[in-house]
Amino acid sequence: MTISPRPLRADAERNRRAIVDAAGTVFAKEGTAVTLEHIADVAGVGVGTIYRRFSSVEELVAVVLEEKMTRYADRTEQAAQQALTEPWEAFGDYVLFMLEQQATDLAFSEVILAPATATDLFRSEIGRALDASIQLVDRAKEAGAIREDFDHSDLYLLLNANAGLIRGAGRSAPDAWRRFGQYLLQAFRERGTETLAAPPAAWARAGRARRTAPKQPDEAPVRQVTEPPA
Repeated sequence: MTISPRPLRADAERNRRAIVDAAGTVFAKEGTAVTLEHIADVAGVGVGTIYRRFSSVEELVAVVLEEKMTRYADRTEQAAQQALTEPWEAFGDYVLFMLEQQATDLAFSEVILAPATATDLFRSEIGRALDASIQLVDRAKEAGAIREDFDHSDLYLLLNANAGLIRGAGRSAPDAWRRFGQYLLQAFRERGTETLAAPPAAWARAGRARRTAPKQPDEAPVRQVTEPPA
């Protein structure tokens, strides 16, 4: 017989909500390199209250960002679907969407580049977004919407560069990500006249492995987007 977990008392639930809300604010503005003590101060609770619910900052990051990662994965799948009929619009809008998400949430920017997170759901959503972004890039290239030497790993290049821009100029130029993205989109669309350097080997291998790896039996299925009839 399965026994459902007892619901939190009203005051305990209020404290938990205050902690999660405060953590979301702190993570968005400061990133994940913060302490539970700092979050407790912002939430207006004792640090012991946080430790009764969350064992580490990493666990709290995963809880706070789970919902956002689900929305991010959904948006990536929508872009892959749109690329069937509007490949350039789908790709361009998605690139700017990614950059804006980074600019408005430093923790999100950190975890999509190094997703060492605590929950299965979080990891599953990261994987779902990755699979859909590979579909998006492949479809945009097949349609001739972006240059043929664009590699999926160039998205990592873009995200890492934008992360540095945000860290370095986020306070003085919070909207710089948009101009940066527009410049890069022009480059992605141009037909190259010179051979580019190869993409970083580790990133390129990761993308190839994701394309070919069989799904594990216990892995959450990724929603597939079907091809249109010929």
